[in-house]
Amino acid sequence: MATVGTIVVPCDGSEHSAKAAEHAALLAVSMKLPVHLLHVSPSHPRELFGIPGPSAEMVGIERIDEQAFQAIWDTAAQKAFDTARKAMGDATVTLETVRSKGDPSRAIIDYAASQASPMIVIGRRGLGRFQEALLGSVSQRVLHWADCPVLVVH
Repeated sequence: MATVGTIVVPCDGSEHSAKAAEHAALLAVSMKLPVHLLHVSPSHPRELFGIPGPSAEMVGIERIDEQAFQAIWDTAAQKAFDTARKAMGDATVTLETVRSKGDPSRAIIDYAASQASPMIVIGRRGLGRFQEALLGSVSQRVLHWADCPVLVVH
């Protein structure tokens, strides 16, 4: 039987990630495990568009102030961590907050791989059927590509 050493909870401030944090807290308390809350932000403003090619430059994305961009994501990360902590209630667990940049699914998988015996507890993002079929979801990619146990919370 595989053992779990760390619970990794990707959090973006959504209702689904809050539910994942709540479930992770229950698991962490019962299994006496630490929880790592992970927030992933884009590396560059162009990543917000999700469109390959010169489209971002065509709309002037290169002129976005890097400091303003960073401030937006600092605020978003703090709100995501606060939402997750609130969802965890008064659970007594060792808690660490971690920030990463880049593609969310890749960053989650890479971070989990850097931990000893991780388990990922992730919320299912409620994309519409068409958009999910076209793009896939972060939770779907993590579920398929992570080399550790993954619990998707609905």
